[in-house]
Amino acid sequence: MNARRDEQRRETEAKVLSAAGELFRTRGFANTTIRDIAVACGVSVGTVASVGEKDALLVAVFDRGIKGIHEANFRGAEGVRGDLTEQILLLLDPFIEMFTADAALARAYGSVLVAGEHGSIVFSDLSGLLVGEIETAVLGAEDPPAAEQARSLAESIYFAYIGRLFSWPSDAATSAADLRRSLRRIVAAICRAGEAWA
Repeated sequence: MNARRDEQRRETEAKVLSAAGELFRTRGFANTTIRDIAVACGVSVGTVASVGEKDALLVAVFDRGIKGIHEANFRGAEGVRGDLTEQILLLLDPFIEMFTADAALARAYGSVLVAGEHGSIVFSDLSGLLVGEIETAVLGAEDPPAAEQARSLAESIYFAYIGRLFSWPSDAATSAADLRRSLRRIVAAICRAGEAWA
């Protein structure tokens, strides 16, 4: 009985997050209400509220997308040859695309996270996965640093990437390509600095 109830709760949560994500993208975060989400997925306002208030729903929508990227696209850096900076950017590209696809929604997400009232898997579970992916790429480089230095280098790249992502001026004059170029310069500089550690 509890297993069925848990399954129904997960199905309802998925339906609410799907409707919330669609409405946030089409109407905008500020213009979407909890009532709109309830109507869109055919549940009560209380049911939506039990999944989360609006800010929490936005974080959950982004976290779900980010988790999906990890599950679908990350096969590890093993076997990828070539420029280390480019290998690392290949790991970051799906996230760049996600955050640049809807600049206003990404800004709202960043604002919610900066307010500090809602945690995100971006800064917990998935940060460890991405740091590990970057570390694998660093250790696979032609002249890799020691393991502890590779970890520090990977963490430096990850936090520079997060900082750039959330400070990116996402307006009509910038694009995903602009953000990628900016990240390429940052990652290349960190990798060059890391070469001095070896």
